Amino acid sequence: MTGEENILNSPIDLGLHDEEMNEDNEYLTASGNNNQSVNMNNHSNNSEVSDKNSRVQIRQYKIRFFLLIMFISLSMSNAFQWIEYAIIESSITSFYHVTTFWVNCTSVVYMACYIIGIIPATWLLDNYGLRPCLIIASLGNAAGSWIKCLSVNPSLFWVSMIGQTVVAASQLFILNIPPLLAATWFSAEDVTKATAYGVFGNQVGIALGFLIPPILMPGPLKAHSNGTNYSIETTTIMATTTSDSPDEEFDIDGTAQGLRILFYGVSIITSIIFLLIVALFENKPKCPPSEAQAYAQTMNGEQSFSSSIKALMTNINFLFLLVSYGLNTGVFYAISTVLAQMVTNAIGNGYAQEAGIMGLTITLTGIVGSIVCGYVLGYTKKFKGVTLFVYVFSLIGTVAFTAGLQLKSVMLLYAMSGLLGFFMTGYLPIGFEFAAEISFPQPEGTSAGLLNASAQVFGIIFTFGSSWVIDAFGQFYANVFFIVALIIGVILTVLVKNDLRRQKAQLRPLSEST
Repeated sequence: MTGEENILNSPIDLGLHDEEMNEDNEYLTASGNNNQSVNMNNHSNNSEVSDKNSRVQIRQYKIRFFLLIMFISLSMSNAFQWIEYAIIESSITSFYHVTTFWVNCTSVVYMACYIIGIIPATWLLDNYGLRPCLIIASLGNAAGSWIKCLSVNPSLFWVSMIGQTVVAASQLFILNIPPLLAATWFSAEDVTKATAYGVFGNQVGIALGFLIPPILMPGPLKAHSNGTNYSIETTTIMATTTSDSPDEEFDIDGTAQGLRILFYGVSIITSIIFLLIVALFENKPKCPPSEAQAYAQTMNGEQSFSSSIKALMTNINFLFLLVSYGLNTGVFYAISTVLAQMVTNAIGNGYAQEAGIMGLTITLTGIVGSIVCGYVLGYTKKFKGVTLFVYVFSLIGTVAFTAGLQLKSVMLLYAMSGLLGFFMTGYLPIGFEFAAEISFPQPEGTSAGLLNASAQVFGIIFTFGSSWVIDAFGQFYANVFFIVALIIGVILTVLVKNDLRRQKAQLRPLSEST
């Protein structure tokens, strides 16, 4: 083994590997002496596997919680950087002398990098596993952060853009991780909760990105005191400024100091996360945490990446979910992106600050929604029922939000922003887990990558399409467009068969001792 391979595959052993084992979950593989035969079945697969003279045990390791915390920290720091420029758009445009378009590009680059790089990133995850990909992600996250530290000069926005692009590319190895990390390290009872916490990290990062950068900006440019319209979501941000302040009032030295604190603070944190992942993150446990994962590891070892993609693309249930997930999440991205545009179009330009509060409400309730929905799914195991319920309430929330705009009711809009954030963000971990169930034993990272790609594509279409419709015809018709898309998504969700392959594999042990 080379030194490089050793770094990628072998973390430092600090004695965090205490095992938790349920004796009822222990089983034997086939022995050469008694010629036992193992029949492993999922919905469409029959295969015989034998492993002579070996005992396979289902175990959970206490280190799994620390691994999840490390990933959540990485996801938070990456999502924070996605929003850090757009939320202080007026400061960035004044300091660097760039247009709002270029500030928006610091967020849109996340979407562009994902669409371009999702296939090779998923291939790497499928072939090399969690540890190498998270080392790459955390290294890029930290490197991009340090590059931005060199850009605190009005003429060096291009350096900031390079650093932001490196950070955005690192997201390729982050968004797909939650369901795979959960399935690799957590039991069947805890896998949905672990996925929810993985998504939760992204939402917390967005919320912190909304709150912290404005605090660091000087004078009248803090928070929303300039009348800056902010719109937040998990892929891109559109921001417009309504500041009428003359250029001579801009505090360039104070802004430079605020940017230094922001950039260096993030760089130090991301560097610590990188070092922790290199030192401690493990690729997979010695023993699988569930019968389903044991079976998946066996099957995945026999499949190529292309065969996994083919299996997913020929699974009609997965295709229905792929499109319905893209529609729901794409609508969520678009609503969040054009939120300020819709509110000011419906009520008036004087409601820019209220639009910003609605955006924050969407993010904060989304944090709660992702956790609550994950726990509900983990407790009930009603994958299709919970998915459909959340989808329908996302539709209801969109209809009610449209009504609030028509009635020009700010309080109703606040309430419906909370409803949208709770259910539309809560749908994210549910969609990941439902996809993992109906596509088992295909790798969770591959199915999650395709779902995210679908969301990005629909997000682009809905964002630019709805923005044009609002300018041309008004916000009501843009919302009708969203409602129709969600109705189609509900129909597609109904068409998905409740074929819980992973649950079936969990109920049928990999082999039985005789």
